[in-house]
Amino acid sequence: MRATLLALLTLTVAGACATAPGPGDAGYAYNLSGSYVGRFDIDGQPFDATLQLRTSPGGSVRGAFRVGLPVDIEGSAEGALIRDLLRIDISYVDGGGCRSRIAGILTVERGGGTIEGPVTVTDCGTETAGRMRFRRQVRRPGGSRQAG
Repeated sequence: MRATLLALLTLTVAGACATAPGPGDAGYAYNLSGSYVGRFDIDGQPFDATLQLRTSPGGSVRGAFRVGLPVDIEGSAEGALIRDLLRIDISYVDGGGCRSRIAGILTVERGGGTIEGPVTVTDCGTETAGRMRFRRQVRRPGGSRQAG
């Protein structure tokens, strides 16, 4: 009887571990998906920005980055989701034609609604510290969006 109970308990625990979702799987608590709006600060200068992100199975994150004013920047975002952290690397070409990048490790809120943290901006070879904070836009009834 005791051996049967132990075997049943072992199978239950093993089954629970086998079904726990990982990054990119449906139900994973920190997946990033959709449109994010926020602010990107560099050297005390704030820039409104957007991110479009999608997490693939295994935790790979890809998407697009855009700043509208006071400069127009469009870039591609790549990264990896590890537990509640997003290692992000954004590549773009600045207005002067320099290949530039923004890289950092951002904290992801449970549910994936907010991402934020410090970044390093390398623009034309010059490194500057910065910070990003983004919130996922949620669709309201009727199709309009708001930051959620």
